[in-house]
Amino acid sequence: MMNLYFGDMLPPPREDQAKQEHVLVGTAAPVKLDVRPVEHHLTPDNTVCIGTFHDGRMIGRCAIPDESVGDFLEMDLFDEPVALALNVRLGGPGVEGSLLALVPMEQTGEVEESESDEPWRASVPGASFDNDDEGLPDGASANQLVGIFLGEIVRFDRDRKNSDSLLREAADMLAGVIRGQVGSVVDRVIEDLTT
Repeated sequence: MMNLYFGDMLPPPREDQAKQEHVLVGTAAPVKLDVRPVEHHLTPDNTVCIGTFHDGRMIGRCAIPDESVGDFLEMDLFDEPVALALNVRLGGPGVEGSLLALVPMEQTGEVEESESDEPWRASVPGASFDNDDEGLPDGASANQLVGIFLGEIVRFDRDRKNSDSLLREAADMLAGVIRGQVGSVVDRVIEDLTT
């Protein structure tokens, strides 16, 4: 029986996130994802619903503005397996989590002109580390992981398995996502109304 559900297709507003306790969990190994446009009746106007699939099962969906879909898909971000992360917070009908793909983005190490005119940058803690490519093989560049929003995941309060630990709850939710144990929150609400 499923106890994880797709929530809204759009990430929650930042002000809502700032007020809540968060836990971030991720996969130990990369997973292969198939990300493509899908039809969905709740897709907002002027957007395209993008479904994320793992082992043939949908594990997330989100809405992307019409004008950005082509660029997003042409980036080939999911050609190789990627790590998944779930940013979980208490809220809504129970526990909500933003599902993210952690995608490597190449950093060229080049400093923009405006930054080269700022001598104070060298005194900022971490600045030399951020710009230091020493230790990398010749011709190599540093990669930074960037979180790509794939969808919202919801677990209702009555379905919680670890009510005493948000961290264990988040880990269990992410494991359920990877196993494909995710249904539509709309179907769950309709089921609750009819029983």
